Amino acid sequence: MAVLGFTLGTFILVLLISSVANYPSGEVGRSCHGMVPEHGHTARPDPVHNISVSQVTFRPGDQIEVTLSGQPFRGFLLEARAAEDLSGPPIGSFTLIDSQVSQLLTCEDVQGYAVSHTSSSKKTKIKVYWNAPSNAPNHVKFLVTVVEKYKIYWVKIPGPVISQPNALPFTTPEATVAPLSTLPPVSHLTKSFSASDCGNKKFCVRSPVNCDPEKEHACFFLSFTRDDQSVVVEMSGPSKGYLSFAFSHDRWMVCIPYLCK
Repeated sequence: MAVLGFTLGTFILVLLISSVANYPSGEVGRSCHGMVPEHGHTARPDPVHNISVSQVTFRPGDQIEVTLSGQPFRGFLLEARAAEDLSGPPIGSFTLIDSQVSQLLTCEDVQGYAVSHTSSSKKTKIKVYWNAPSNAPNHVKFLVTVVEKYKIYWVKIPGPVISQPNALPFTTPEATVAPLSTLPPVSHLTKSFSASDCGNKKFCVRSPVNCDPEKEHACFFLSFTRDDQSVVVEMSGPSKGYLSFAFSHDRWMVCIPYLCK
């Protein structure tokens, strides 16, 4: 039984090693749809790699050179998709220029839908050809996922949009912006704040000391009153511009000239 346990454990370990070893080889066809590496980390937000093309217009049957370049990287996954539907399936197929550094992948059961690396060696530039299909959409956009290290990668870096000659200019779909919530109407004071609850229900700051905003127009008045989980602030005083207050962790406040007078 001990021998069987050792054999089973060894077999599982071999499977794990084989699974991990497949990633450096570029066999990442299972990631074609989402283009997300199965690394269990968060993708970086700011791309440092670039996709360029040999021409920005195409006809079905054309072959366009696509170049991926940037700081040294180890892995990549390159695809072309309809610019109007980047979540859709890959468009067209690729032809290799250097099979030593790149290979064709089968996505959606179609060979050549995507291109990836062949090893984890560092590279700074990859060139391939993209073949425009007979049923190509009017606009095609290139996307690439680039892996610099296991924990450092970028997903779906956008490349240029190429278009068919007679297509209308491509415009990026505008993001839907949720309407702003209706703000409450601005209210105006109908009477002065009261100092009657200062030291009792609310904390007050007054200048001159102990002045009453109800009786003295020249009284600068600031109060804080706790209301459940919130704080109600009252502030008034003579001013031709505006009044303001600020919070500080200590007893000192640094002011910008002309704004703190």
